[in-house]
Amino acid sequence: MPKVLITPRSYGMFNKEIYSMWEKENYEVIREIGPLDRERMMELMEDVDALIVGTDELTEDILKAANKLKIISKYGVGIDNIPKDFAEEKGIKVLNTPGVNTEAVADYTFSLLLSVARHVPQSHEKLLHGQWAKSVGTEVYGKTIGILGFGAIGRAVAKRARGFDMDILAYDLFPNYELAEEMDVKISEFDTIIEQSDILSVHLPLVEETKNLLNYPMFKRMKKNSIIVNTARGGIINEADLAKALKEELIFGAGMDVFSTEPLTESPLFECENAILTPHNAAASSEAITRMTVQATQNVLEFFTEKQESV
Repeated sequence: MPKVLITPRSYGMFNKEIYSMWEKENYEVIREIGPLDRERMMELMEDVDALIVGTDELTEDILKAANKLKIISKYGVGIDNIPKDFAEEKGIKVLNTPGVNTEAVADYTFSLLLSVARHVPQSHEKLLHGQWAKSVGTEVYGKTIGILGFGAIGRAVAKRARGFDMDILAYDLFPNYELAEEMDVKISEFDTIIEQSDILSVHLPLVEETKNLLNYPMFKRMKKNSIIVNTARGGIINEADLAKALKEELIFGAGMDVFSTEPLTESPLFECENAILTPHNAAASSEAITRMTVQATQNVLEFFTEKQESV
């Protein structure tokens, strides 16, 4: 009987019947709500055959302790919390769930953008405290949006930007010029996007080349009325530098859903009135959670089915 450890908080939230599937296929399920600390993860991983993992930080030491582990199924797209090369050296398959949260994250990107532009949360908070105080914001219609990362989510954001009649610039490490042309998106150099965008939307993976990519010198080069939205990975933006830029009013505002350390308990961004901060919420739609649950489960079931068939 294969044993699977499942840690994502929202796994099965909207389709609890998924547990019947594990039972039907004769799996033993260990369900613990993550993110788990290193000691607990090492303890649980000693005799599991499969892991469905969310934002828990996996290390080489943890994988060394996982003597029976054969597959890691990431509940989501980004695998920067998994030492993939080391895992595969150990013969552990690493899979993710591409595409399941594309529309949810793109929707959320625009909700953050509009909230920053029009001070929506701040106005709500004032009203609750008895202040009938209008807040003057800025329009996003007809502006120039720079999309850093033109993958599935970046393209979904571009589709929404088209509805706002925006000029759309995009940067990607491996640009698809043909697709960009079909979508009326201009593939541009990174520097061009930094300097010309009214809105900067981040959809890059967190790798060594993108760590702290957006920092104080970059903010100084941006338009003073510009807005930054990050629904990708926190380490791409230097948060201390962003807070400094916001306080100095080098840019109009920022919407941040991801942070270099999560959960976020303290940050210089807490002191910035022109920053809207949310707890890694972008993929949290009922539809996306259901798709992630199903795909992460299928990754494991299909892996072991194929393994049995090859014997």
